[in-house]
Amino acid sequence: MTLTEQDRIDIADLVNRHGHLVDAGELDRLAELFTPDVVYDVTDFGLGSLHGPAAVRDAALALGPANPVGHHVTNIVITPVDEVTAAVQSKGIGIMAGGTVGSAVYDDVVTHGPNGWKISRRKVTARRTPLGGPGPREAPGPRAVLEQFRQAVVDQSADALSRLYATDAVHEFPFTRPGLPSRLDGRDEIMRWSTSMWHNNSVRYERYRTRAVHDTADPDTIIVEQEAVGADFALPNIVVLTVRDGQIAHLRDYVNILAAEAVIG
Repeated sequence: MTLTEQDRIDIADLVNRHGHLVDAGELDRLAELFTPDVVYDVTDFGLGSLHGPAAVRDAALALGPANPVGHHVTNIVITPVDEVTAAVQSKGIGIMAGGTVGSAVYDDVVTHGPNGWKISRRKVTARRTPLGGPGPREAPGPRAVLEQFRQAVVDQSADALSRLYATDAVHEFPFTRPGLPSRLDGRDEIMRWSTSMWHNNSVRYERYRTRAVHDTADPDTIIVEQEAVGADFALPNIVVLTVRDGQIAHLRDYVNILAAEAVIG
């Protein structure tokens, strides 16, 4: 996907408007910024994940005087993901009534719909130490691991794919056919099967197309509706992905067997 100049202007305005509305107390207008099913992750501040604009509004009201008097957003970086989605990272400077200042990072997923661009997911992480240290860096979450997994499959990179699976990972195929496994236990078994599939057929994926990504009650688990796209095919599947400490712990892969057989033969 290529974002137009107008797309980038609209997305930057969207991210900037959050501070204006919140600082003005116009919390009833948050639906102008967020999708109805937005997930607003403020776990790093001890507030968990908030679901929907109303929950974001209620949390801000509950904080009361503990809210910043000014949310200042800067350093906006916009990266296209697919036809209707982009990832946005920005810096936030929060100024409190007493004069103290804090810094945070906003990691947003924005989605284009009938009413233009809106934020469908936001994670707010406090910046507490300089130069990313001295504490350990946060392990990548399921969305980041999903993108790494897709790239490893497209590249048919055994090294990259192996690094993504935990040693005791489980990869399941609830829909399968005779002669194919329904469950693979452990990284070694998963890698033996994956590399044999690459070597034994000529089908190659060129990219993945995201249809939808759904968060769950477990912040480490997502449900993905996607298509694996090749030169002359698009194979639909649904993935339930659980990540622990930046690695795949459990992947349940609902493959459309009939479509796969038509492509692979």
